[in-house]
Amino acid sequence: MTLPFARENEFLVVYLPPISRALVFRIVGVYNNGYQKIEYGPIPISAGTTLPTYEGGATTVPEDGVMPARSYTRDAVRFPMEGAYDESDMWRFPEDWNERLFHILQVVKPGFLRIEAQIPPGAIQPKFQRDKVLGGVEKDFGFTRGKFEIVQLPGVSVGYRYGNDTNLDVYTYVRFYYAEYMVEIVKDAEMVYNILMKRVPSRWYTYPVTYLHPRIIESLKKAYGFEGFPLLYRREEAVKRYEELIQLVRR
Repeated sequence: MTLPFARENEFLVVYLPPISRALVFRIVGVYNNGYQKIEYGPIPISAGTTLPTYEGGATTVPEDGVMPARSYTRDAVRFPMEGAYDESDMWRFPEDWNERLFHILQVVKPGFLRIEAQIPPGAIQPKFQRDKVLGGVEKDFGFTRGKFEIVQLPGVSVGYRYGNDTNLDVYTYVRFYYAEYMVEIVKDAEMVYNILMKRVPSRWYTYPVTYLHPRIIESLKKAYGFEGFPLLYRREEAVKRYEELIQLVRR
């Protein structure tokens, strides 16, 4: 499997489509470098939980981690871990850890299960035609199957919904591949411009949101001092604006 992670001294761009801005990072180092893999186990859904079905009814989870036939999770699932900063969400970390990022590839078995991200949990992100049509695991679009890639930003919670559109009850299993980056915001305005114009090689990641929830913007400002560099195409205008924004960057 080819993993999507960056290496030390590479640039990583996290593009935020709803506001046409981008966070531009240099990867200073990769913490615990090597082959990072967490065999998490079943999706954390408990026996006895009632789930909606694709036919409009309801069904009950028969065992921990089992997705009943033709069912989907109504509420977003997070992944608890004892000892984590947020024990209810192993991937969440605070805004003052602004020198860190998680880059995560979630792989779910069986591979046909539908996956949808809610950022933050409860915020529906898959939308079509200027938010006119909603997507998600219970819809005809707005989900992936078997895998989901995310760059976890400081202070931001991500929840996942899952769907089993087959006629079989299935045991589930989740494996995470991840990189924990040590990062810094690029503070050279000319370099930021060249990266955003793709004149300098970098890894681009488009954040999977159609709506940037106010809590995300708040977390970005607490972590970095601003919510990203706007995409500007005139060099003089861009460099001047980027120099102003770099003055806001939290050290």
